[in-house]
Amino acid sequence: MKKIFISIIKKPKNIIFLVTITALIFILLRLLPTYEILKNFYALPNITFSRKLEVFYQYIFEPFFRGTFQEKFSTIILSILTSLNILLFIIFAKRQGKILSGKGFFASLSGMFLGLFGVGCISCGAFVLAPVITFLGLGTYTGKFIEHAGLISNIGIALVIISILYLLKQISKPLICK
Repeated sequence: MKKIFISIIKKPKNIIFLVTITALIFILLRLLPTYEILKNFYALPNITFSRKLEVFYQYIFEPFFRGTFQEKFSTIILSILTSLNILLFIIFAKRQGKILSGKGFFASLSGMFLGLFGVGCISCGAFVLAPVITFLGLGTYTGKFIEHAGLISNIGIALVIISILYLLKQISKPLICK
């Protein structure tokens, strides 16, 4: 598995893919909690482009720099691991010629989903998850998600790591019919 991983990472097109997707996922993770605020601000008339960039920076990057180590760590790690997971999933799907089914796919989706809602400031993860929780009829438990946002994020990171390991294991298997 280690040799396969190194051979995948050594390819320049894969490095470019990882860096690009990691940056996009990082921005998405930072944008998700403040999307409505920014959308409403950008809808205002007579706002200069430089002011729009300034407000974007204030809502996306400044809270990240002021956050705790856990918040920064989980956001960066989840961005990197999710992009690696996507790359491995694409490589595996191309190699197999069919969509992955079973525990690898479940770990990929659930890890990305849980990690997404635990990322950011402690209240933002629950803020993003609150409509889903309320829709499911679990609105009274929203406070528990705020209290345990770091744990939810760590579970998401662990699931993405499991998915990466599973995909590497599947990629390293020879292409034979069973």
